[in-house]
Amino acid sequence: MSGFKGNPKVKKELFEEASHPRHMAISLTGEPTLYTRLGELIEAATRRGITTFVVTNGTMPKVLETLNPLPTQLYVTVAGPTKEIFNDVLHPAIGNAWENFNKTLDLLPSLDTRTVIRHTMVKNVNFPFYDEYEKMDRRADPDFIESKGYVHVGQSAGRLSYENMPTHEEIMEFSSTLAKRLGYFEYADRFESRVAMIAKNPENAKINIDEEIQKTLKKLELSSD
Repeated sequence: MSGFKGNPKVKKELFEEASHPRHMAISLTGEPTLYTRLGELIEAATRRGITTFVVTNGTMPKVLETLNPLPTQLYVTVAGPTKEIFNDVLHPAIGNAWENFNKTLDLLPSLDTRTVIRHTMVKNVNFPFYDEYEKMDRRADPDFIESKGYVHVGQSAGRLSYENMPTHEEIMEFSSTLAKRLGYFEYADRFESRVAMIAKNPENAKINIDEEIQKTLKKLELSSD
């Protein structure tokens, strides 16, 4: 945002507002649970009134089990419904990645934070596999399940094709079917992003940011006593 300062087309009030973010997404720069000071980063953000969202591939369950504090919301991306597909899609650097991922699924219900299972769907690769994903989601028991269609951009374009992109209608059908099987509720979707979300409890879908931050701060105080 610093490049917009002084631009006469940018309102000063909007620039000042943008200079004080309220949300931090800890993702897109590699697997965040490999960062040894992840807990410190989350704590520093919380003390500044910023919510935190961690997106992980779930291959480091011991980190999640001991992470303090936990983020405001924890996303676990599911690369594949079987060990073979999981390894083929993710190309993990560790040999027991699939086993670790399954430990993360079993760990999720015990974590005192909002949890999300994110299915990144690649047509003719890891989609649809209804039975396999349903079993995973039952074990993880997340607050939300987000189904996102693959988009043919970036480095993936060298390995996949346009035919691997599910349509929004296909994503909606998959998400709706999962909702019926799991007893979840269809909550939201976004046509442009080919994404659909279902919720275990729609009434808890909207959070009060300030309340969530205060709750995390209280946990920090208790853990330091």
